Amino acid sequence: MRDRHLLILLAFSLAAAALSGAAAIEPIAFHTNANFSVDREAMALSTAVATIEPRLGAAGYSWLRINFYSFAVEASDLAGILKGDVSSMDKKRRGKVAEEYNKSYAMIQLSVDQNEKVWQVDMTVPGHGCTIAPFERDVAQFLQAYRFDGKNLTLKSKGSYACDMKFMGIPNQTFAWDIDLSTQVFPKAK
Repeated sequence: MRDRHLLILLAFSLAAAALSGAAAIEPIAFHTNANFSVDREAMALSTAVATIEPRLGAAGYSWLRINFYSFAVEASDLAGILKGDVSSMDKKRRGKVAEEYNKSYAMIQLSVDQNEKVWQVDMTVPGHGCTIAPFERDVAQFLQAYRFDGKNLTLKSKGSYACDMKFMGIPNQTFAWDIDLSTQVFPKAK
């Protein structure tokens, strides 16, 4: 009789796990190695969190954002991340002293259509931003390895781009990156 109760309990547990949706994700799943620089300022970042949200004013297009950080995701960050919200990570980043803050973050933003085709790539680091792949030939060079199925992203890219900064009245800046990652992408909750 006892074995029967255990078997029933096990069956209910397995059914509940199967119905609960996505498998639990651990903070280590966000670990990566990525390098970024603008001119002589370089940083090595160890965490990547990818989100996607509709691109306002451009029906059929989305922003696929890969946020890179110098610190790890913690269990307390997961609830937000699963909803496409990186505000807890950004709050930790903003709490860093200036020297650490300036080397704690980078973002690669891909403009993708409904077929996951990339049309443009932007790069942001503290104090600097540039469209590093503004044209189709630049996007092709950036996407050395790319696969996105709407839920999972594989991206490998290494290169540099001289960003024209004349409109700001400052010298051109060279943006460089070295990215090799496979990660889950989290839709931003509405």
